[in-house]
Amino acid sequence: MAPNTSVVNADNISGSKIVVQFNPIIQLPIKLAGSHNFSLWKAQVSMLMHGHNLFGHLDGSIPILSKTISKNNLEVSNLAYVSWFHQDQLIQNVILATVNATIGSTIASSPNAKVAWDALHTAYANKSQTRIFSLRDRLTRLSKDSCPVADYVHQVHSLCDELATSGSPVSNEELIVKILTSLGSKFRKISVVIRTRDSAITY
Repeated sequence: MAPNTSVVNADNISGSKIVVQFNPIIQLPIKLAGSHNFSLWKAQVSMLMHGHNLFGHLDGSIPILSKTISKNNLEVSNLAYVSWFHQDQLIQNVILATVNATIGSTIASSPNAKVAWDALHTAYANKSQTRIFSLRDRLTRLSKDSCPVADYVHQVHSLCDELATSGSPVSNEELIVKILTSLGSKFRKISVVIRTRDSAITY
């Protein structure tokens, strides 16, 4: 006999909740469309799961429970598995609801939330050298030209986010050098001040 399981809305949590039900449209408005917004999508899902202490379903720290347990030398149904399965299915459904239709089949075919999460990392947080070299090359070639400073800095940060997701983060020093080098003569005084300040810092 299955245990009594209470399902609650994630935005109306009580201390007695066992299974958390989510509202992806409200809580997770960003849909995964590909590698270009994977970092942002991952952040919103991670924060929501951490907020409800459920991120373990994604990173494996909440282990997959066995469907049966041994009791009095007999194999019997594991009632704890039922609650785990309900929660894991709801988390997997959240992931499915927040990706583009072209990506959905990967999630739907996964046996649990962790496998789906790992599959997306393999596809979009690819640590292959080819992808890293491509992103590094784009960052190197990126120049301010005639675009506003804010837009240029935003483009630099976006590429740095993708590099971090791909496993090759850009250091703060690299980031500063990249931005200051491309600002041009109009911002030379600001660059000199920042470089002088940084060189004067001792550790």
